[in-house]
Amino acid sequence: MLYVCIENQPEKHVRWSELKRKATQHGWYLLRNGKEHDIYAHPDKDYNIQIPRHDSQEVRTGIYNKLKKQIGF
Repeated sequence: MLYVCIENQPEKHVRWSELKRKATQHGWYLLRNGKEHDIYAHPDKDYNIQIPRHDSQEVRTGIYNKLKKQIGF
């Protein structure tokens, strides 16, 4: 019998705008706008995250997984 863990599989076709929405839902807020990225901060974290401004484009899997860990979902 084959078991597949759905929770660990990357979400398909996630756009940057959806990732920004998830970040704000998890307590991140827009700290400032960089030249090509938005910088987000969290009151309980000692680091900031950078999210590019490519709202309509899809996020690549590697970048998505990295930001997913940093955001905390």
